[in-house]
Amino acid sequence: MSVTARSVWQNCLVFIKDNIQPQAFKTWFDPIKPVRLTDKSLSIEVPSKFFYEWLEEHY
Repeated sequence: MSVTARSVWQNCLVFIKDNIQPQAFKTWFDPIKPVRLTDKSLSIEVPSKFFYEWLEEHY
């Protein structure tokens, strides 16, 4: 099985889901899409700049 952006993001979501409230998870993490995986980073796509700024400030 090859490692993809989607598979890495799914592993991240398992960890996140275990550590925050269900409503916060649904609001702030469900909408995020994995875009690209390189050797050292996972790029994700968020719905808006506000969304990005809120996530950066709170998580």
